[in-house]
Amino acid sequence: MKKSKRLHTSNPSLSTTVNFLFEDKKASYIINNEKKIIHYENLVNQVDKETLTHKLLKNNFFNTKCNFLDITLLNDKFTLIPNEFFEERTAEKFLNLNVPHLENLGIRFNLIPNFDLVLVFYYPEIIETLFTSYSEKIRISHTGFKFLSKINKNLYSNGFFIHIYDHYFEISFIENQKLILYNIYPYKKVEDIEYFLKFIANTLSQNLSTHILYYYHIPHHLNAIKKFEKLFQKVVPGDEDTFKRENYTLLDI
Repeated sequence: MKKSKRLHTSNPSLSTTVNFLFEDKKASYIINNEKKIIHYENLVNQVDKETLTHKLLKNNFFNTKCNFLDITLLNDKFTLIPNEFFEERTAEKFLNLNVPHLENLGIRFNLIPNFDLVLVFYYPEIIETLFTSYSEKIRISHTGFKFLSKINKNLYSNGFFIHIYDHYFEISFIENQKLILYNIYPYKKVEDIEYFLKFIANTLSQNLSTHILYYYHIPHHLNAIKKFEKLFQKVVPGDEDTFKRENYTLLDI
């Protein structure tokens, strides 16, 4: 097996998985066995190998041996296809029903077995090529795969589910153990999220006050929980494990 090129450091090497999250020109990575985010920084508009390598060196990325790299992308260039209708040769046609055809982008598929769906999404292939020399194994997935895979429909037969990032949030609605909606929306302030929640409820003919909102991460600076408690019957964590709840999109390995 071909070894990845790495810088020599005085620190001992660790065999571990490193998880990246790309959101709105930002990237973070977390080393699982240390359970802490090492890096979170704005990326330039045009991500190139020289820029990324400089940022990784600056944050001591090469001090830890990485044998598996898990890259998660947050974007709205996706669609969900029932597993029974999914075929690789027709996946892009399904995707283009919701997302315009995009040149120079790759296509990935994530199976979501608990809802018997396949998530199909576009991704910038440059992200994959930037990391090929840093790890022997690379996986690229969509946040929707991580988000929906964490929802146990046998435990949560009904309700709204939300995960809020820095500039976007993803939300799903489950009724009678069936996924009715999953989508990603941008926001600048908590009032924007409230607007989308009311819009979604109106579109689905649902009354928010009769439903539970399960959350997986809400940035502390938003002070959103009290606002959500006025809209929903109850607001509760979707996961009892605090670390997983705050970083769960990075932990599904």
